[in-house]
Amino acid sequence: MAESLVRDLIHETQSRQRARRLAAREFRPRRAVPGLVAALLVTVAGGAAAIELLAAALGSGVHPVPGAARLVDALGRLPWKAPGVRASAGAMAAAGLALLPAALPGRVRGVPLDGSDPRLAGALGRASLRRALADAALGVPGIERVRVRGPGVFRGRLVVRADTHYRNPANLAELVHCAVDDRLDRIEPMHRPRIDVRLGWRKD
Repeated sequence: MAESLVRDLIHETQSRQRARRLAAREFRPRRAVPGLVAALLVTVAGGAAAIELLAAALGSGVHPVPGAARLVDALGRLPWKAPGVRASAGAMAAAGLALLPAALPGRVRGVPLDGSDPRLAGALGRASLRRALADAALGVPGIERVRVRGPGVFRGRLVVRADTHYRNPANLAELVHCAVDDRLDRIEPMHRPRIDVRLGWRKD
């Protein structure tokens, strides 16, 4: 009995991990265009450099790549501190930074939902998630207005700003926190964010 329970727990954990990998793969942008541009530029530059190096290693005085002879002669006459050399180096560095997004993973579209079936993946739009949580907070008696922000790329928590007309809110912030937390339990996001409730009330 105990062995069967442990085996079922291990299988469920593995299924959840596969489901999370599937969701991350399905809802993450492919970065196809930056990757294709980067691959083409690297292939062309690397191929031209390889041809020129092979010709130089074989002792050929001819440059197989068109325009390479003039470029080599011009570079040979320029000192390292020349403005043109520095400008070219800066341009190459800027091009490398521009192609950096091709190597970085894209932001996941929407909020992936938790699940144990590795064959299924679901997500909820970020705006829809914020509306659902704001609706849950508005269900607390005394809350008049709610604004929900996050979670974002650099902010891993939900900021819930709630306003009430009460002059003595007592534990109203805790009630809002519980309402939002309960709605998250029903939505079941894959990565559960922390909740930060900021309550505003009448102080006069």
